[in-house]
Amino acid sequence: MASLRERMTRRFGPGVRPWLAGVDALVAGLCRDWGLEVVRPLSGGTSHALLCTRGGEPVVLKVTPEPAIAAQEHAALRAWEPSPRVVRVLRADPARGALLLEGLVPGTPAADGPGLAEVLRALHVPPRGGFPPLSERVDFVFGVLRRRHPGDHDAAHARAAELARDRVPATLLHGDLHLGNVLDAGGRGVVAIDPRPCVGDPASDAVDLAYASADLRAGIERWSAVVDGDRLAAWCEVFAGFFPAHPSVLGTA
Repeated sequence: MASLRERMTRRFGPGVRPWLAGVDALVAGLCRDWGLEVVRPLSGGTSHALLCTRGGEPVVLKVTPEPAIAAQEHAALRAWEPSPRVVRVLRADPARGALLLEGLVPGTPAADGPGLAEVLRALHVPPRGGFPPLSERVDFVFGVLRRRHPGDHDAAHARAAELARDRVPATLLHGDLHLGNVLDAGGRGVVAIDPRPCVGDPASDAVDLAYASADLRAGIERWSAVVDGDRLAAWCEVFAGFFPAHPSVLGTA
């Protein structure tokens, strides 16, 4: 596993170094303010996440060098708050890039099952202001793709941008919905975490779920009960470059 310094520098660039130099003090201050005891670090992407306890109960502290990331995640989680299928915010200090989330027990990645459809349905609520459009998320993820799998992805990127601009009923989107971001919460069921929220076509949220099936066409058919199957197939085609080892693809994006 990459160190925090390596991971954050890779994600945010060398300008993140001053934040890294102060992150221990930041965490200590939040623990003092919110009555937390750190147990251990957790994996993360755009945040430094820590399993903590508060009053003996498990909680998760997340801090990020970009306050806007924390602010948007907080806003999305509040929008989804009525649903038990999304992790709950306990405290937030977006100015410090900090969120305190409920701890999920056992908190292991969820197995594929019917609860995933409940998660997908719960996420797709009417959009609110303050979230970026899906087109911005598309540009970001194709930048990630080019770093991970160098090659000619221009045609797929252009087609994905077209799909993102299509006039379809838009919803709030998770933006990074894969099986690693859906956790087992015991008797409560499965719960989504770590959104990268944006607004756009709900079918785009089901791509990783469709590719989780050994047979992509079967996966698309399954998730067409929740989102538009034709649009999901189109999204799966343009994002095929993210799944180079998958045994079943629809064609060349």
